[in-house]
Amino acid sequence: MILNINLGVFGGPLRNGDLLAVCNVVEHLRKQIPNLKFHMKQNSISSEDYVRKMYDFLLQNTDFFSLEPGNEDLKWNKINLWDYRDISGDVATIKNKEKIEKKIVICPLFDAPYNVYRNWPTEFFYNLIQSYNDYDNYEKIICINKPLNQEFVGWKYSTDFAENLRHIQTAEYFIGAETGTSIFASLLDPAPPNLIYYYSGRGLLHTTPFHIFNGKGQMKSYWLDFEGSTWT
Repeated sequence: MILNINLGVFGGPLRNGDLLAVCNVVEHLRKQIPNLKFHMKQNSISSEDYVRKMYDFLLQNTDFFSLEPGNEDLKWNKINLWDYRDISGDVATIKNKEKIEKKIVICPLFDAPYNVYRNWPTEFFYNLIQSYNDYDNYEKIICINKPLNQEFVGWKYSTDFAENLRHIQTAEYFIGAETGTSIFASLLDPAPPNLIYYYSGRGLLHTTPFHIFNGKGQMKSYWLDFEGSTWT
């Protein structure tokens, strides 16, 4: 069965993390409607290029979505995908068909336009890079929209979104921020053996990576000064 998803069913337009959360809704509803798929109407998804590339990946590599429309619309309205996890639990996975390589992949976040506490402090990022510098014989990739004005010895930038998804799938170490790439990594089965997320201490509970409360992956935090604190 195919149900059409219009703008507004899950708020929207949906971004990458939201699309991945939709997979979890489909998997939950399949308990009552086997073989269910969603057809996402054009305006239900953000027009950003990286979002369209994520949707293309999901169309080609999972069975949650259909390019063909169904005969019925899902009649829900203003369902928060992340709050829905309190109903569904974490039930979706994405089959990872790639082979794990000796690779460290860091997916930072510096330019979030909302919930800006998700953005990594520059010093934190530099220290994180340094902490993996002595991992010899590993390919080291920084997956990012555009390179920083800083080169790091032994590290390469990757700016192609589709290629970045493959880097995540093949990583032995994945280190990610509070954004869609971490949600993607959390759904992979098998996931990178070392799955590490760095969220601000004020990150939202309901947007934590999938399956983390079942022991999949590690959540770590970094400190941000929200109060204008002084120490002397």
